[in-house]
Amino acid sequence: MGNILRRRGYAETPDSANSEPSPFHSHAVTGNAEEDGGVAMVSMRPQNLLQSEDDRLAQEEDNDNKDEEEENPFSPRTRRSTTAKENRKVLAVLWYRRIKTGSLTLAFVLFAILFAARRENEVAVVIMDLENDTLIHWFNDSDGGAYATITLSGPFMDLSYHNTTLNCSKFLFLCGPTHVHDVPGNCSSHDIDAHVNCETVQIVDGTYKTVTRTLSTLPDGNFYISFFTGNSGGVAFAYSVHLEVLSAGGEVALAFLILVVVYVLIGFEIVHRTVAALLGSTFVIAVLSLLNKRPTLETVVSWIDLETVGLLVGMMALVGIFSKTGFFDYAAVKAYKVARGREWPLIILLCSLTAFVSAFLDNVTTILLIVPVTIRLCQVLNLDPRPVLIAEVVFSNIGGTGTAVGDPPNIIIVAADSIQAAGIGFAEFTAHMILGIALPLVAAYITIAIMFTCCKYVKWRNNEGESRIAELKREIRMWERAEKTIPTVTGEEKVIRDALKAKIKEVRKKLHDERKLSVQERKLKLQTTLYELEQTYCITDKILLVKSFIVVAVVIVLFFLSGVIPNFLGLGWIAIFGAVTLIILSGIKDLEEVMHKIEWSTLLFFAGLFVMMKGLTQLGLLAFIGDKLVQIIKLVPPTNQNLVAIILILWVSAIVSAFIDNIPFVTAMIPVIVELADSQDVCIDLKPMVFALAFGGCLGGNATLIGASANVVCAGIAEQSGYKITFKYFLKIGFPVMVTTVFSAMVYLLVVHIALGWNISQCKL
Repeated sequence: MGNILRRRGYAETPDSANSEPSPFHSHAVTGNAEEDGGVAMVSMRPQNLLQSEDDRLAQEEDNDNKDEEEENPFSPRTRRSTTAKENRKVLAVLWYRRIKTGSLTLAFVLFAILFAARRENEVAVVIMDLENDTLIHWFNDSDGGAYATITLSGPFMDLSYHNTTLNCSKFLFLCGPTHVHDVPGNCSSHDIDAHVNCETVQIVDGTYKTVTRTLSTLPDGNFYISFFTGNSGGVAFAYSVHLEVLSAGGEVALAFLILVVVYVLIGFEIVHRTVAALLGSTFVIAVLSLLNKRPTLETVVSWIDLETVGLLVGMMALVGIFSKTGFFDYAAVKAYKVARGREWPLIILLCSLTAFVSAFLDNVTTILLIVPVTIRLCQVLNLDPRPVLIAEVVFSNIGGTGTAVGDPPNIIIVAADSIQAAGIGFAEFTAHMILGIALPLVAAYITIAIMFTCCKYVKWRNNEGESRIAELKREIRMWERAEKTIPTVTGEEKVIRDALKAKIKEVRKKLHDERKLSVQERKLKLQTTLYELEQTYCITDKILLVKSFIVVAVVIVLFFLSGVIPNFLGLGWIAIFGAVTLIILSGIKDLEEVMHKIEWSTLLFFAGLFVMMKGLTQLGLLAFIGDKLVQIIKLVPPTNQNLVAIILILWVSAIVSAFIDNIPFVTAMIPVIVELADSQDVCIDLKPMVFALAFGGCLGGNATLIGASANVVCAGIAEQSGYKITFKYFLKIGFPVMVTTVFSAMVYLLVVHIALGWNISQCKL
């Protein structure tokens, strides 16, 4: 019967052939004639009637033989085809690896030669004590270019003088060659905007800060600079001048090109992300050397955020020793019991816990503690842990956004002198942000729920979890599609449709019975699994567990105090001291075992990333983004400038933080928004922009794998456990969540600041 149906254009059913259903052709029906009451299902194909029955059957038999030969893996024809395809594939992979290795090696050697060909940048620092007078200093460099960068260190704030209504005596004026003789002796009548080659720096007594300004040089590359201040007490400061080889636009273009190359290497998985970061840092240093800015080894090491590296090393060692107690397996069993074996409630529980803890702890620390439990839970439930881990990282970054100590960008913002001078303290910042993350949390829950249930690329349940119920649902859909394709013109077709309806009713009854049985089986399976897990996974070393709990609790308390008490121990020192204390208390003699718990590839990735980002900052990429942002805001009418500023700063911060580490970006943007708010040319308030920068910098890190430190740490731990989270896989889940959460944060900011008027003044230009 199956052969007859197949010859007439029908697919066999799973009942008749124990195989997967085939796609239906037009006017084709699937079924078993014996089970459907002996109803013969014939095809209404006019073209078949035009052929002789014998010729048609012979042709179909030949086609069947050919299909069987192609499906048979042992036939000579199939073996020859398979072998040729495999050989071509192996050859293509081999050539790809050769080209990739050769190209990267050639590029690395070329940049290494460029780096070695230039001498280290020797900066001559001039220390001077300037009173109410004009001083002129000359510089000459054969490699000089179109402009000069002046680095000043002293009692400064990174603000400029742009209006004669301000007290100009509190500013330091520095002018290049074009207008050196135009600087008056009294700054009260001095209009700095009239001089295209002059810059200013605000003088603030009792502070010490390093700022940079740029001035044009003479056509021959020579440069001289004049300083003037109306400050009655004078000003003591140090400065250095560097004559640039390339224009500012050219340096920004090179920085952007390097960033694109590194993201191509990571995004297309051409090399491991750690190798890509190290290559990117090498490229940046080589370009700086080519531009006469080759940094010293001490300078490059200072670019690495040792606070973050120390935090990672200490917490990885702590968690490694903690895991020897069996606590993570035990916690996984308890969470499984609380969720009663149901996957989705368990995921919600883990994500909510992660967000709550990240609000009070650094999110890197939270991820280091929660990821091992999650991986073990997913193994118990037979789930793919990768989407679950990404969901946890997303909620960790959102939870960390809510407080001043939860995420590094927030710590940087609250600790900035210019932000504190504006009256934004720890309490006000935390109150505003923790209220604002309510909408992003809801948006993240909805987005992740939709992706986990509807998106095919987010497969978090393994095939065994779908089992018989999913198969019966697919079979019902198959029969329904078949039933809809049969018209009811003739009596025979009506009989066929009735038979299909009976079949659909039969399968629906099977589905109903299966669901009843699955509920009972789930209860029985939950009891059996819980008993087995509780017998297998328990605390293995109670004494070490007590010691670990005490040390980790003290470390967590100190973490919280470090964000509240000024000049307290840094997070890195606290983590390292805690790790050393636990090593001593545990009596571990083989330190190699502890060293294996540290993700060295992750640490190298962070080191390369920090160097690369600092180098891109030296090339002016972040300053370029900030300047363009300010220019766009100034083009808007004053009545709408606060609205546009909030939207632009929020979305630009989010998008940039998705591809550039948010720590250097937020650091570079703080003086930009402070100067913009203090400018007399615009009607903008500082507080809304500060909160927009915080939301954008923190939430934007959810978009990509390297957007936030917690993302990279999570991927490293997962890879150590055998689950690789690629850049593209993270992007598929993280980017939609970033868009929805940033949009919800924008709604919150616009409602409270624009609609309700919080922190908005009525300025008049």
